[in-house]
Parts: sequence; C-alpha cells; structure tokens
Amino acid sequence: MARNLSRQERNSWYVPGKTSVEKQHVNEHETLQTLQKYALNGKHEEFFELLETINGEDKKRDIIELCDMQEQRDVVV
Repeated sequence: MARNLSRQERNSWYVPGKTSVEKQHVNEHETLQTLQKYALNGKHEEFFELLETINGEDKKRDIIELCDMQEQRDVVV
C-alpha cells in the first residue's frame, strides 16, 4: 500500500515552470491574476493595456467576460 508522503518527508518535489509550456502557463496565470486585480480596482486602462499581451482573440474575449469588463471596453478603446 502506497503511503502519501508530506513534502518534508520527500527528497524532492516537482516545481512547475521547467518546460516552455509550463513557463507560459505560469506566466498566463500570473497575468490573469493581475488582470482580475485591475478589474476589481477599476483600473480599466491598465487592464486593457495588459490584456494586449495575451495571445489569442478568443482568450482575450473570455478574460473580458470572466472579469466582467465588457462595458468598460467600449469606454477605454
């Protein structure tokens, strides 16, 4: 029966960000967190400037919807 070891009991554990795909994922995750912060704090201009660094129009639309920034887009753009 396998035992679930804590991090202190293991010799090592996996840290994401080693491959290029993982690095991109970590970067996008951090960018999304910043975008959510901007949206919550009413920093619309900063939100849309940072949003331009995201690749993919579908992804940008999803983030705008997720952060409830549809109406602000017309004002800032």
